[in-house]
Amino acid sequence: MIRDSRIWNSVVIGKPVIESIDVDINSQSLRLQVDMISILPDSLHKALDGRRQITIWGKDLMLAGFPDELVTISHFRQFEINESRKARARDFFKSRLLSFTVEAVKKDTQRVYFNGKNVAFHDTPITFNPYTSQFTPIPIIPKDVPVERVRRILYEKLPSIDFLSYQYPEDPPLIIGYQDYFFGCKSGWLGELRQHWRIYCPEGEEVTCVPAEIPESQILRRVNLAFLLDEDLNEISNHLLFGEPFPVSEFIKRFTVPSSQVVLNSPSVESKPNVKPVNYEAQVDSGEQTFIKDLNQVALSNQLVYDMEDLVNFHIAIKTGALVVLAGMSGVGKSQLVINYARALGLSGVDEAGEERKQFLFIPVRPSWNDDADLIGFYDAIHKIYRPAETGLVDLLIEASLEDNKDKLYLICFDEMNLARVEHYFSQFLSILELSEDRYLTLYSEKLAPEVYNRHEYSPRVPIGNNVFFVGTVNIDESSFQFSDKVLDRANVIRLKIYESLRAWKAVFEEKASSGKPSEERAQLSPVPGNVFASWCNNSPTEIGLTDDEIDFLDELNSVLRKIDKDRVVGYRIIRQIGSYLKNIPCNVQGQEFLERGKAFDLQLVQRIMTKFKGPESDFVQLFGKYTEPEQATSQILKLFEKYPSVSTFNYSRDVCHKKAKELLDHGYAS
Repeated sequence: MIRDSRIWNSVVIGKPVIESIDVDINSQSLRLQVDMISILPDSLHKALDGRRQITIWGKDLMLAGFPDELVTISHFRQFEINESRKARARDFFKSRLLSFTVEAVKKDTQRVYFNGKNVAFHDTPITFNPYTSQFTPIPIIPKDVPVERVRRILYEKLPSIDFLSYQYPEDPPLIIGYQDYFFGCKSGWLGELRQHWRIYCPEGEEVTCVPAEIPESQILRRVNLAFLLDEDLNEISNHLLFGEPFPVSEFIKRFTVPSSQVVLNSPSVESKPNVKPVNYEAQVDSGEQTFIKDLNQVALSNQLVYDMEDLVNFHIAIKTGALVVLAGMSGVGKSQLVINYARALGLSGVDEAGEERKQFLFIPVRPSWNDDADLIGFYDAIHKIYRPAETGLVDLLIEASLEDNKDKLYLICFDEMNLARVEHYFSQFLSILELSEDRYLTLYSEKLAPEVYNRHEYSPRVPIGNNVFFVGTVNIDESSFQFSDKVLDRANVIRLKIYESLRAWKAVFEEKASSGKPSEERAQLSPVPGNVFASWCNNSPTEIGLTDDEIDFLDELNSVLRKIDKDRVVGYRIIRQIGSYLKNIPCNVQGQEFLERGKAFDLQLVQRIMTKFKGPESDFVQLFGKYTEPEQATSQILKLFEKYPSVSTFNYSRDVCHKKAKELLDHGYAS
């Protein structure tokens, strides 16, 4: 049943219906009808109720690269321009096929509209028959997946992230591609899709293997999926049916790289005697490695390119910080990162039954907010009732505190949170979030409880469990307020990387999109349980998480800061939280840290400490110096960086220092 909308992230191949190309009279948007010519998930097939045609609108075609031009309704050459647009579309699509996902939108009580989203274009194979040809998706395991893991997938039923793009729950893949071979069984693979696919041979059958000899021009590729024409698939299936068994010993022999060809390039730890060597032995995936890859894949499927370091940095900050703030100029993807993080955790979207998941709340902050009543509501003394704010925050916190939901995660995002003064409307939370337990939000006085009519629905105090996470986004411009030290003490302030040019951004996006690493549009991920997320966190109270060199560096930094102002020193809370961040750097399945420790310490110095370094020239000229070019740089803090190369190279911190030194020179004030 479709409520308001539903998205199927299974990829579908479609043939454009050329004669359907038209321009909508109201929106002036191009409109294309597409016949679906590949297998569909059962739930989509039932929702379509026998239909095989959907609509793709001009906006989605333009996002995929179709060169359209927009026209306003009042344009005096409207008819001429629209005819030109339709002719261009007919010429463009006559030799192309499309891949896309399907969205169902219910706009009235009776009718459901099916639209294509996340579109990509493909050249039509030479042998394609527009009247009879059908395509079947085949999962392709990327070449960079370790051979040992592939062996366990094919021979030991290992559930695998490598089939994320294959989202057809009722149809296990007939064959699987790896390197330049196809693998299968005589009667096809069996399998089940829970959070990840687990595939296996039917009882009494063995794995078989044939070389992949289909011309590339015959295959439609969509990241980790290959769509094969049914006649090509039948030919491969026949070879597998009559092929000899391909035992695991043969698999290892054919695909394992001889040890003489492996170049070991482990980082030296001799220069860092106080840092524990990283364990480079392969580790069992705790689910965190899978989640980080999921996060990157979800972003890419929505045409968003983030540096992997930014994603890991944000994830660690969520695990260890009371409040995470994404800062920077408008349009760099701050809000979208939070939205996609919630999607990767499985907190938003719709579940398998088509019901909306409500574990993610997005709250746009308003400039008029003056106190927490604007955020959480207030007690109406005249009518003796508690009136929650329209934000929905209190209702979500109550839901998260229910016993049945203790193992569910909840994420709350305050968008553009510095449009109003955070210290005013967020004041209660600033005090609550520094507590590790017994966190309660006060809605009204407990003395008033007996006379509050809806007290059973809204009790005087609402518990905030460790299953609730808070994130804020801020724009740095003239329309917003600066954060006070009270906020900065409790926040990891992250600035996302910005590519130097659009050309560089385009190159990175195309490289990732064609490398086979990013996932394709996918079915909604199952929510990550709270106990699983908690297992990714190292909250040991007996381990501070800092090495001797790191402690010495922070001690010397405090000595320098005391000479400026004894109240500017790095407090114990921040030191503990930096240690917690370093303890929680995740490792991949090879045992290597996703974020090198020295770089992580450098990021924490920027995000937790240097955000507070703002003030007049008289306070900071000794710390930062004054110069225009980095080559002229000399200051106390730069000398401290040079003294501790075993801790970090401090590249990010140096950049911040150079920026503040230039601000002191130009304006006499460091911001």
